[in-house]
Amino acid sequence: MQRIAMVMCVSLALLTSALQAQADRRDMNQRSPGTRQLAAVRGEVSKIAGASKGMLFITVKPAKEFSEVTVLARENDFVGAAAGRSNEPDLLGLLSDDSRDDETITAAELNEGDIVSVIYDPQLQNRALEIYVH
Repeated sequence: MQRIAMVMCVSLALLTSALQAQADRRDMNQRSPGTRQLAAVRGEVSKIAGASKGMLFITVKPAKEFSEVTVLARENDFVGAAAGRSNEPDLLGLLSDDSRDDETITAAELNEGDIVSVIYDPQLQNRALEIYVH
């Protein structure tokens, strides 16, 4: 009877340690350095300031229920056209009210009041990864 109890205790101890090892491996996989959580903001550019040589702080003011977000971007980062914008010139360009429709712009050429979408990495001091103008 004592042997059965002893075998059950050892079996339970081995099972517990095996489950703990699996949980530890699962935690390590979830915290792997290759995964990161990105964030995005869409709104009006409210302020652009120089951060250092070749870098800009771009402050984006989203809808009124959200707070402003300041992202760090390179001056020469390309700004893409959002899906809502057409890359085709309309009727010889006469109907277009934005002269930048046909050209590629950089972050340094953004203006206050532009509507943008920014994908950034909060773990890298809000470094802008992609910028789109609407």
